[in-house]
This record gives sequence, structure tokens and C-alpha cells, in this order.
Amino acid sequence: MELRTKLGAAAFLAAAAMATAAGCGGRDDDNPTPTPDAGCTGVCSTDAGSDAGTNTDAGTDAGTGDAGPTANQIAATRKVSFGTKATLRDVVVSGVHYEKLSDQGNGSWRSYFWVTDPAAPKEGLFIHKFYTDTPDAYHPQIGDTVDIVGYFGTEPNNSPFTGRRHHLANQQTPAVPLAITPKLTDAGTANLPPANEVTVDELTASLAAAQNSAAYLGTRVHLAGPLTLTNPQPSQLQRLDNEDAGTLFYGFEVTGGILVYHDKTRDRSDGGLGCDYQKAALDGGSVTFPNGITGVWDTYTFAGCINGSSNITSCGTGGNDRDSGVPGTDQRYTYTIIPQGCEDLPGEVVVPE
Repeated sequence: MELRTKLGAAAFLAAAAMATAAGCGGRDDDNPTPTPDAGCTGVCSTDAGSDAGTNTDAGTDAGTGDAGPTANQIAATRKVSFGTKATLRDVVVSGVHYEKLSDQGNGSWRSYFWVTDPAAPKEGLFIHKFYTDTPDAYHPQIGDTVDIVGYFGTEPNNSPFTGRRHHLANQQTPAVPLAITPKLTDAGTANLPPANEVTVDELTASLAAAQNSAAYLGTRVHLAGPLTLTNPQPSQLQRLDNEDAGTLFYGFEVTGGILVYHDKTRDRSDGGLGCDYQKAALDGGSVTFPNGITGVWDTYTFAGCINGSSNITSCGTGGNDRDSGVPGTDQRYTYTIIPQGCEDLPGEVVVPE
């Protein structure tokens, strides 16, 4: 007999890192295996759990011009030089990667999130809001409509999971905060542009493209089903570290070799969400997604600690000496589907009895 169960899940795609040259950002004019990095702009450190915000900038912040395009504004922003000031108008918050309320009691939020342009729904971009960016108390919610003025660059190389991802952020030198103007809030998913319908072939084509030209990057996509979980432990998602090395994988692979990063859907020791399809497959289940999967399509890389620490978001001494990459390859990053919750990944598990 077979016992058929249904779950709802999504997975966070991943890639893992080899420690190489230190840096704070990455230029990828040619492909995801770029030549040495040109440095980042904006917030250039990971969040060590404090709110000091004393980040250094390894890149150039000349950006006196404002990209400020109105037509295909996100696509145009991705093609400007790092450090260029850019304005995005009437974009919609389409996903949230990470957020943290300041522990200083001042109501300030640090948030990493994505925005999509409803006028060009195949265009999206990652936004890095620091505690001191304005308004400091703004807490992005999916469906919010906002204007954003910031500086184009990349996440720092040593940032786990998001390293080298294109973003808008603040300027470090001289200090100019990222400025967000909320225009419509608490609208919920009704204000969210529909996910872009994509095929395995279309996403595969993106895997070989640079961030300034990869299709659908930073937007919500729906990869049509039926899909099968083909590998619960793909090598690209393996944790390479002094702790848990080779035993922890940050997601899984589905039909066509598409990676799914499952941070928002995996089982957690604190109880957390319980739609972990990787675990179901490792327990012997056969996992399918009859209606496909949904999530944000964006870069993924992993930067492992090189100093014995187990806290990958803050490796302490030596943390800035690490670099990110995709294990088993010479790539600096790859692309993954990043579901925002179990509702993005309704699947079926067949467990043999």
C-alpha cells in the first residue's frame, strides 16, 4: 500500500562557497563566473546581531547621477555603473528575504526585500534597507507600493546566501540613506502583480546569463507542473564549513535541475514551519508538485565560515576574509527559486508502506 499525503511548501535555493579573494561586491558583466570583483556599494557587511551599523565600503560611491528611468526602470537600473544613484517609482513589494527589528528600542527595522514594477512585471530588484535608512520604522509588507531612491550595487561577497546579488542600498561615503516613500500600504496580495509563468527551459536559459540580462530576475515566477523532487541534497546547496560540513543542504532540486532554496519552508528546531519536502524525500517519500511551484527567482551563493564558527551570519574574527561561491563549480553564484511560504509550493508526498 501507499499512503498519500499533501503538504504545502517551497524551498530556498542555494549554492555554497569556497573561500577565495576577499571583497564586498561583485561585478558580473559576462556571466555568473565573473572576473575579479569591482567592489560593492551601500551596506557592505552582514548583520552580526547588533545594531551598530558600522559598515565599511570597499567599492566606489561616486554615483552623483540619478538613473531614475521611468520606462523599464528596473532593467535600466541593472545596467548602470555601481555607485549610481537610481530612483524606482510605484514599485510593489513582492517578497521579503529577511527582517529584524532593532534591539535598541527605537522602532527601526532592517529589511531585505524584493520589488517588482507592475508596468514591467518581468523586472524585479532586491532592496537592502538598513536601520538608519528612511523612514527608519518602515516595515515592508508584500503588496506595498513604494518609491525608492538608492544606490545600485551588490550585496557583499561574504554575505551568506545573498552575496553578489544586485540591489539598491544606501551610500556609505558620503553617507546618504536609502529613501523609501510608502504610497500604498496594507494592500496585501491583491496589489501584487501575478507571478510570471515560466518553463524549465526559460529558467535554464537564465542560469547562463549575467544579472544585468537574466530573465525574470528578482520577480515572482510560477514554474508550471507537474514537477518531481529529483535530488534532496544537490551538491550546489551543500554547506561547506567547519561545522556540519557535508551534512546540511539548504534546499533541493526539481525537474530540469532547477534549485529550490527552502529556508522559509524547512522544519526548524524551534517548531517553525512544517512543510519540509527535503525531509520527506530523505525519509523515503516520493515528492511531486502537480501544480508547480512559485517563488522569487534570484541569485544564490554561500559563504562558509573559515574560523570554526557555527554562526554563518557572523563568523567573528576572520569573517570578512571569506568569500562566496557555488560548491563543486567555479561559479560565484547561481540562480534559485525562493518560495515565500508553504502556500507557494503545494506538493504531494507518497510514502511506501
